[in-house]
Formats: sequence, structure tokens, C-alpha cells
Amino acid sequence: MKAARFYRVGDPLRVEEVDIPTISPEEVLVKIKVCGICRIDIHFIDEGLLKPGKIPQIMGHEAAGDIVEVGKDVSDLIVGDRVLIHFYFSCGDCYYCRRGRESLCVSPNFQQFGFTVDGGYAEYAKAPGRSIVKLPPEVPYEAGILGDAGSTAFHAVREVGKVRIGDIVVIMGCGGVGLCTLQMAKLNGARVIAVDINDRKLEIGKSLGGDCTINSLTNNLSEEIRKLVGDRGVDLVFEFVGVKKTMYNSLKILARGGKLIFIGYSDDKLLLDPRKLIVGERQILGSRASSKHETIEVVELLREGKFRLNPLISHRIPLPNINDGLELVRKGEAIRAVVIPT
Repeated sequence: MKAARFYRVGDPLRVEEVDIPTISPEEVLVKIKVCGICRIDIHFIDEGLLKPGKIPQIMGHEAAGDIVEVGKDVSDLIVGDRVLIHFYFSCGDCYYCRRGRESLCVSPNFQQFGFTVDGGYAEYAKAPGRSIVKLPPEVPYEAGILGDAGSTAFHAVREVGKVRIGDIVVIMGCGGVGLCTLQMAKLNGARVIAVDINDRKLEIGKSLGGDCTINSLTNNLSEEIRKLVGDRGVDLVFEFVGVKKTMYNSLKILARGGKLIFIGYSDDKLLLDPRKLIVGERQILGSRASSKHETIEVVELLREGKFRLNPLISHRIPLPNINDGLELVRKGEAIRAVVIPT
């Protein structure tokens, strides 16, 4: 089969022939139809900020397709099922997994699809049966991006941010996960302000229900926020950029009792005076991925028509051209590009 593999920081992925994976009794084999390109891959390929589990590594963690083989110990899946792969392969039995916080799994057997084990930039991929989410017939394969972008947003809004009706929310960075978070915040009853430096992304944010948009490249963010909400500030900022300027701007606009939630990151550091947090009872929180159950919830939102997927898919890239897709992500031109293996 063809697969795109990572070898070294700074090098493009290599598309080459590799063996089709062999499954264990607990696993299934999926013929991949779509795999989303996430900016996290840039942390591996360009920056070395994240390290793969092995070299060479098949990357890609937002995959969906058809089951073509089922291990003998998998009882609830059959050949032909349309599925997405929930990319955190947690143990299901540790302290965190038992509490539904699978992304914090501490088992030595914990793996991440496309991060520590081979992923979805390939014609076929294997995964544990317990990490598979079925797709209803009316849900397209592009829903594979919900395994990360959609469910990460759901978790950040519902579990970490606990967004309530009437909250004023800022989305700092309108890429794929940011625009998913915008939709989730609106579903929770928030007033949402989308912030980016790309007018096209802001227009999509508006079309997805954003109440206001701000181009922070051509406007002073603090002044624009003051015009919109007054001196109080905003209740929550979901930060998807993670560079010094956006981090400090996020703190400046945060109301008393507000929450700054980091989802995106770089190698930049945040230095602050704790009094800023203490006096105003402000909180800084991190939000990491999601549970399989949360992914199932997002797929259901899509099936019910409450969540919009199509505006998020900006490019479809054949697997041999995957490095072109990654370049679109580097330049900030893609909302969510997806790879089509065949």
C-alpha cells in the first residue's frame, strides 16, 4: 500500500510502498477514505516540537473509512462498517479512563494514532476495536476530522470551559479546531467573537454563527473588544495560536472570573504576574483532545444537523501530493485539508 512517512525534522514526508498492517485479535483493519491534515503535524515535521513514536512513522490522526478485516476478539464491528478512528488508544482501565478522561491515560500501553503508532496517511490503517466510532450512513467520511478537531472543541467547551448561556467567548485563531469550537460555543448559548488575521477565515466564522469578527492584524484587539462588550472584558478565550502576542492579548481582554483556555501552542512561553489572576479570580487552563464518548456525541450533532462540517473542508489532496497539503497548512490557507488515499 502507499503511505506518507516521516523520517527527519525539516524533510518532507515520503510517499512510498509499505506492507498492509497485520491486525491482532483486538484490532480492525480500515481502508482509509479520508484523513484530515492537522497543524499538529507541523510540530513534528518542521519544528521537532513533538517526537514520533518511531522512525519512519506514518502520520495522520483524523482518519475515516471502511472496515475490511476484524480481529477474532472484536464483537461489535463487522466488515463493511463505515467508521472513524478515535486517535487516542487508551487503556480503558486506569484512574483517568474510568472517569471518562481518556486523553489523560497513564497506562504504559497508551498509544496515539499517527503520533506514536502508524496513522492514517495511508491506504490502510489498523486500530483497536475499542477505539472505533461508527459513522451513520448519512454522515460523510470527511467526518474523520471530528476525531480530533470536532471532539477537541466539544471537550474544550463542555468539559473544560463549561460555557454557559450568555457567556461572551473569544475564539483566538479560526483554523479547523477554532471554527469547530465556535460552533460548540454557540450550541451552548454563548455570544462568540472570532479573531484571526485572515479575512476569509473570519467570513467562514461569521457564516457558522459567529456574532462578531475582528482582524487582529489590522485592528487593535483590546480596543475592538471594548467597543463590543465594554470595559468588563470577555468570559472565555479559547487560544489556538499559542504565540506570545496572542497569549498576552488574550489575558488583556479577560474579564474578572474569566477563563483563558489553551488548546494551540508553540514553543513560546507565557510570563505573567500571578496577582493578575488572583485579584480578578482569572483562570488559565489547558484542554487536551477528548474521549471516544465525546467523539460519538459530535458525530451525533453532525447527524442531527446541529453541527456544520462542509464549510470546514477547504481542500482535498491526493495522497501523493500530501506535502502540498501540508504547505497549505503552513501558510494558513487551509481551514481543514483532507488527504484522499485512493
